Amino acid sequence: MAVQEKNNYCLCSVICDILSKYDIIKSQEDVAKNLTPAKHGFRVDGNKIKNFLKSNGFDYNFYWWNETPFNEPDFLLNEICENNGFIGIGNHVYRVSEFEDPNIVVLNPANEYSRDFSYSSLMSQLKKHDGGFGLVKKLK
Repeated sequence: MAVQEKNNYCLCSVICDILSKYDIIKSQEDVAKNLTPAKHGFRVDGNKIKNFLKSNGFDYNFYWWNETPFNEPDFLLNEICENNGFIGIGNHVYRVSEFEDPNIVVLNPANEYSRDFSYSSLMSQLKKHDGGFGLVKKLK
Protein backbone atom coordinates (compact mmCIF):
# COMPACT_ATOMS: atom_id res chain seq x y z
CA MET A 1 0.00 0.00 0.00
CA ALA A 2 1.27 3.45 -0.89
CA VAL A 3 1.77 5.91 1.95
CA GLN A 4 -0.94 8.55 2.13
CA GLU A 5 0.19 11.57 0.11
CA LYS A 6 -1.34 14.17 2.43
CA ASN A 7 -1.97 14.19 6.16
CA ASN A 8 -5.71 13.62 5.66
CA TYR A 9 -5.51 11.09 2.79
CA CYS A 10 -5.57 7.82 4.77
CA LEU A 11 -8.95 6.84 3.30
CA CYS A 12 -7.76 7.78 -0.20
CA SER A 13 -4.68 5.58 0.19
CA VAL A 14 -6.76 2.62 1.39
CA ILE A 15 -9.24 2.98 -1.47
CA CYS A 16 -6.41 3.21 -4.00
CA ASP A 17 -4.93 0.02 -2.56
CA ILE A 18 -8.24 -1.84 -2.82
CA LEU A 19 -8.82 -0.67 -6.40
CA SER A 20 -5.27 -1.60 -7.44
CA LYS A 21 -5.93 -5.24 -6.48
CA TYR A 22 -8.32 -5.26 -9.45
CA ASP A 23 -6.00 -3.32 -11.78
CA ILE A 24 -7.95 -0.09 -11.34
CA ILE A 25 -5.34 2.61 -10.96
CA LYS A 26 -6.40 5.94 -9.48
CA SER A 27 -4.34 8.63 -7.82
CA GLN A 28 -5.09 9.56 -4.24
CA GLU A 29 -6.03 13.00 -5.55
CA ASP A 30 -8.57 11.44 -7.96
CA VAL A 31 -10.10 9.50 -5.11
CA ALA A 32 -10.20 12.59 -2.86
CA LYS A 33 -12.16 14.50 -5.53
CA ASN A 34 -14.85 11.82 -5.32
CA LEU A 35 -15.28 11.82 -1.53
CA THR A 36 -17.11 14.12 0.86
CA PRO A 37 -14.64 16.30 2.78
CA ALA A 38 -14.84 16.31 6.57
CA LYS A 39 -13.07 18.36 9.23
CA HIS A 40 -10.01 16.08 9.41
CA GLY A 41 -10.28 14.00 6.24
CA PHE A 42 -13.20 12.48 4.36
CA ARG A 43 -16.54 10.98 5.34
CA VAL A 44 -16.62 7.19 5.40
CA ASP A 45 -20.41 7.05 5.62
CA GLY A 46 -21.55 9.35 2.82
CA ASN A 47 -23.19 8.69 -0.53
CA LYS A 48 -20.21 10.01 -2.51
CA ILE A 49 -17.88 7.18 -1.40
CA LYS A 50 -20.62 4.61 -2.07
CA ASN A 51 -21.31 6.06 -5.54
CA PHE A 52 -17.61 6.32 -6.39
CA LEU A 53 -16.94 2.71 -5.49
CA LYS A 54 -20.09 1.56 -7.31
CA SER A 55 -18.96 3.41 -10.46
CA ASN A 56 -15.75 1.37 -10.26
CA GLY A 57 -17.57 -1.96 -9.83
CA PHE A 58 -17.79 -2.31 -6.04
CA ASP A 59 -20.47 -2.49 -3.38
CA TYR A 60 -19.69 -0.51 -0.23
CA ASN A 61 -21.21 -0.46 3.21
CA PHE A 62 -20.04 1.28 6.35
CA TYR A 63 -21.03 0.05 9.81
CA TRP A 64 -20.49 2.00 13.01
CA TRP A 65 -18.95 -0.10 15.80
CA ASN A 66 -22.36 -0.62 17.43
CA GLU A 67 -24.37 -1.23 14.23
CA THR A 68 -22.71 -4.30 12.71
CA PRO A 69 -24.85 -7.00 11.05
CA PHE A 70 -26.32 -9.37 13.65
CA ASN A 71 -24.37 -7.33 16.26
CA GLU A 72 -21.38 -9.54 15.41
CA PRO A 73 -18.27 -7.46 14.58
CA ASP A 74 -16.17 -10.64 14.30
CA PHE A 75 -18.49 -11.92 11.54
CA LEU A 76 -18.03 -8.61 9.72
CA LEU A 77 -14.22 -8.78 10.13
CA ASN A 78 -14.28 -12.23 8.52
CA GLU A 79 -16.33 -10.86 5.63
CA ILE A 80 -13.91 -7.94 5.23
CA CYS A 81 -11.01 -10.40 5.03
CA GLU A 82 -12.84 -12.47 2.41
CA ASN A 83 -13.41 -9.27 0.39
CA ASN A 84 -11.81 -5.90 1.19
CA GLY A 85 -12.19 -3.24 3.79
CA PHE A 86 -10.94 -1.07 6.57
CA ILE A 87 -11.51 0.06 10.11
CA GLY A 88 -11.84 3.70 11.06
CA ILE A 89 -10.72 4.82 14.49
CA GLY A 90 -11.23 8.50 15.20
CA ASN A 91 -9.92 10.39 12.19
CA HIS A 92 -7.74 7.58 10.84
CA VAL A 93 -8.44 4.60 8.60
CA TYR A 94 -6.51 1.32 8.57
CA ARG A 95 -6.70 -1.34 5.84
CA VAL A 96 -7.69 -4.72 7.32
CA SER A 97 -5.12 -7.33 6.34
CA GLU A 98 -5.87 -10.38 8.50
CA PHE A 99 -8.28 -11.52 11.15
CA GLU A 100 -7.69 -14.68 13.10
CA ASP A 101 -9.74 -14.32 16.25
CA PRO A 102 -8.69 -12.70 18.53
CA ASN A 103 -5.95 -11.00 16.46
CA ILE A 104 -6.51 -8.36 13.79
CA VAL A 105 -3.67 -7.15 11.56
CA VAL A 106 -4.12 -3.82 9.81
CA LEU A 107 -1.94 -1.78 7.47
CA ASN A 108 -1.37 1.85 8.38
CA PRO A 109 -1.43 4.16 5.33
CA ALA A 110 0.49 6.80 7.31
CA ASN A 111 3.66 4.73 7.28
CA GLU A 112 2.98 1.40 5.48
CA TYR A 113 3.60 -0.57 8.67
CA SER A 114 1.30 -3.22 9.98
CA ARG A 115 -0.28 -2.97 13.39
CA ASP A 116 -1.87 -5.69 15.49
CA PHE A 117 -4.96 -5.32 17.62
CA SER A 118 -6.60 -7.82 19.88
CA TYR A 119 -10.31 -8.07 19.23
CA SER A 120 -11.17 -6.63 22.65
CA SER A 121 -8.67 -3.79 22.26
CA LEU A 122 -10.02 -2.93 18.80
CA MET A 123 -13.61 -2.86 20.00
CA SER A 124 -12.59 -0.67 22.95
CA GLN A 125 -10.85 1.79 20.58
CA LEU A 126 -13.81 1.82 18.19
CA LYS A 127 -16.22 2.52 21.05
CA LYS A 128 -13.99 5.22 22.58
CA HIS A 129 -13.48 7.04 19.24
CA ASP A 130 -16.86 6.21 17.63
CA GLY A 131 -15.23 4.20 14.86
CA GLY A 132 -16.46 1.58 12.48
CA PHE A 133 -15.92 -0.85 9.63
CA GLY A 134 -15.92 -0.33 5.86
CA LEU A 135 -16.77 -3.39 3.74
CA VAL A 136 -15.89 -3.25 0.04
CA LYS A 137 -17.04 -6.07 -2.25
CA LYS A 138 -16.27 -6.49 -5.92
CA LEU A 139 -19.50 -6.69 -7.92
CA LYS A 140 -19.72 -9.65 -10.25
